[in-house]
Amino acid sequence: MRLGLFAAFVLASAAIPPSYAQQAQGEIQPEEVTNVKIPAGTELLLSVDLALNHVVDGRAYVMDAQTLKLIGMIGTANLGMVLIPERSKDIYVATTHLSRTTRGERADFVEVYSGEDLSFKEEIPISSNRAQALNYRSLFQPSAELKYLFVQNATPATSITVVDLGAKKQIGDIPNPGCYGILPSAKTATRFATLCGDGTVGTIDVQPDGTGEMKASAEIFDADKDAVFTSAYRWGENWVLPSYGGNIYVIDVEGETARLVDKIEVSKGVEGDWRPGGYQPLAVHDKNGIAYLLMHSKGAEGSHKNPAEEIWAVDLREKSVVGRSQSVPAIALTVSQGDTPALFAIDGLKAEVVRYDLPAADQQFTLTPSATAAGGDLPDQVEVR
Repeated sequence: MRLGLFAAFVLASAAIPPSYAQQAQGEIQPEEVTNVKIPAGTELLLSVDLALNHVVDGRAYVMDAQTLKLIGMIGTANLGMVLIPERSKDIYVATTHLSRTTRGERADFVEVYSGEDLSFKEEIPISSNRAQALNYRSLFQPSAELKYLFVQNATPATSITVVDLGAKKQIGDIPNPGCYGILPSAKTATRFATLCGDGTVGTIDVQPDGTGEMKASAEIFDADKDAVFTSAYRWGENWVLPSYGGNIYVIDVEGETARLVDKIEVSKGVEGDWRPGGYQPLAVHDKNGIAYLLMHSKGAEGSHKNPAEEIWAVDLREKSVVGRSQSVPAIALTVSQGDTPALFAIDGLKAEVVRYDLPAADQQFTLTPSATAAGGDLPDQVEVR
């Protein structure tokens, strides 16, 4: 039987005229790889994938925020941090490359990609002491007016790399000993704050030569009893941070030293020991003054990475919880800033991005997924612009 099939194949092949085969081969042209321009006005959503099974090859999945349809990908290399500033058309990645992919000489860069077609534009070399960590928002931040980019370092000694975007070069590494994370001033391009292990917040003013001295605030939080997440969210000129114990801290970093504006006891008196959890547990809609918080029950020491069971809406002006809704087991959360905002969460079990269209102010706070999409192998950061 095998001989019969082989003979039939040979006869069929012989029946194809040589001229036809040559013509078909001549029509095959190499594929031309291009970057398609993203339609103007498209709201972009980025799912930043750690890719822990192949960590040197991280990706940022770029989607249409309305439909979660995949537009393209940006390579983020080895534990790259991703930033999409509000007033910029570009997307920035602070990352590490090894000369032999998994070994060899290390080189670190801030890479710039076009937000209009995702094409690579340029790279700026930076110190090879960048913190290679999970994608926490506070590890890579822009200054006011996008004058500088700030990158958190850890060797494990901590410092902040300062990149001058106008000059397209690094101008300094400023030590922030005992502190971690970056909270830039909203008004002063040369100023940023950093969270410290003793419960204070240090403020640094960058000098023209790239140096700076840190000025400590009074104690703002108790690092032993109520440590704060470093994944802060801006609200107006203030920064909003959730705590492990179920509180929200509002901090002003505009002055020479930081100060506590407010402490909102979100879960106090609520049955079930509810606490925030995840890797990006809070998002704030700036105009509405509503904070959205990933919450899990039976919270205890060490549960601060637990995925959400519910999403709570907290009115920062009224200092009260105004809504609670069931949620996918989310580990990261962000919110769009338009007049009809939507929440975007990362389902930590399915590695999916979930879109929730927020109900109107006069409707019950109930969240139902309106779209889902694969977010990568292990995404832990979600951003929308």
